[in-house]
Amino acid sequence: MEKSPFPSLAAAASAALLALATPAQAQAVASLSASASGAKSMAILGGPSALAAIVAQQNRAALLAPASAPRPVALAPAVQPLQPAPVGLAPPLRAAVASDRPDVFGSVALAIGHSPLDARWRRVEPGQVGGTVAEFAAGLRALPPRTRLEAVNRYVNRRLRFVDDSRRWGRADVWTGAAQTLRSGLGDCEDYAIAKFALLRAAGVPEHDLYLVVVKDLVRRSDHAVLVARADDRFWLLDNGTEAVTDAEDMQDYRPVLSFSGGRVWTHGYRIAPALTVAAAPAQPAPVRTASLGWVFGSSAAFAH
Repeated sequence: MEKSPFPSLAAAASAALLALATPAQAQAVASLSASASGAKSMAILGGPSALAAIVAQQNRAALLAPASAPRPVALAPAVQPLQPAPVGLAPPLRAAVASDRPDVFGSVALAIGHSPLDARWRRVEPGQVGGTVAEFAAGLRALPPRTRLEAVNRYVNRRLRFVDDSRRWGRADVWTGAAQTLRSGLGDCEDYAIAKFALLRAAGVPEHDLYLVVVKDLVRRSDHAVLVARADDRFWLLDNGTEAVTDAEDMQDYRPVLSFSGGRVWTHGYRIAPALTVAAAPAQPAPVRTASLGWVFGSSAAFAH
């Protein structure tokens, strides 16, 4: 039987298309070539198969479709530079304490001419310390103010044993000079404070920065006496109940009534917020309510701790 020229022509056409086509088109052209061969098979076998029809349809769609764009490559996220952690804002600075009066424990100090305790204060205030106690105090003069306060507070608190005046003297509220208190090793709260006053003065702390403060202890509901010292623009509390020297502004349990330093005496009051009014008025300083002094000067005025 004579061979048909059509298969060779189809093969040549396919080769030419393959040389000029893109990879996707080349695949389609190759498939067309296969289709040409399939046409010969159809002539022999008597009709196309279902699989051949599907392949042919897919190849025609691939040939007509434009070449697909390259898929974008996902890039790793850029590394962000490390940011410093936010720094918290510093607490607002507190105003420096008064240099001429003891506005302690949230109060306003008001100078007064005299008080019923003046005679007791005048008797013990000039007291000096001597011997090894004076040597100890002199050795503190080169230290920073706060360090001197801590050393004296610790020294006195460890040297003395608390004894109530009623048990020791048979009567309430006897104020004893520093030298006598330190020799005996006994005293109540105002004796501790008086001894610390004398030692700090011997250690070079100016007298006008030292205050013997009579307070009402709101927790124990009793009378009490402490030493308050001004240093580094703060008032510091030296209490016989603790060896820690604390910022007096942080103490909310004491209500000061009288303070003594040198030849001066103060009572204490508290500012009262004015009532709100509808009409605007010029700002006026809040009135000051003075502390009640009756409980200090009665027959029951014994310092309890």
